[in-house]
Amino acid sequence: MTRLGIFGGSFNPIHLAHLIIADRFVEQVGLECCYFVPAAHPPLKPAGASELAPARDRLAMVEAAIAGHPRFRLDTCEIERGGISYTFDTVVFFRQRFPDAELYLLIGADQVLEFHLWHRWKELLQLVRLCVAPRPSVPRGEFRRRLSRLRAAAPTLLEVPLLEISSTDIRHRLARGLSVRYLVPEPVWRYISEHELYAAP
Repeated sequence: MTRLGIFGGSFNPIHLAHLIIADRFVEQVGLECCYFVPAAHPPLKPAGASELAPARDRLAMVEAAIAGHPRFRLDTCEIERGGISYTFDTVVFFRQRFPDAELYLLIGADQVLEFHLWHRWKELLQLVRLCVAPRPSVPRGEFRRRLSRLRAAAPTLLEVPLLEISSTDIRHRLARGLSVRYLVPEPVWRYISEHELYAAP
């Protein structure tokens, strides 16, 4: 049976840790491909809405970052749908599009801690298998306990390098005029520079 991965997020901007985690996701789960799904408006990040780059720029950066990887794909369903981007709706979309595939959803350990706040999370767990990428800031035992309380099926825990790279830190560095080279792929760095994204007002 075909295995497909879904990796959602604001990708504001996409960075090297995203790509490394997605590559391990494909490798360790045996995916035919991993779909990067940039959000229109993340539901749990209202405070960061003012820092969200336009959808066209985030899509362009993801497209540039994943070019050349044979199993990475860009999907624009959340941008096209508009409004709040609920993962449940996206998984339903993929389930309708690929009815015979096994769907795997990649989330970070930090997202596990707030998973009980996700829109229709109980139904979501019936449609997709969770894969969790560890984060340096979240002890493994903590997110395991949270998953146990949710009565979620045992997720696939990915083995990935614990890189402390975040889009928030990248944006803050750019706002202060600091370098983000080697934190983002070279094509993304060029795009940010050419379009003067995330610069201080």
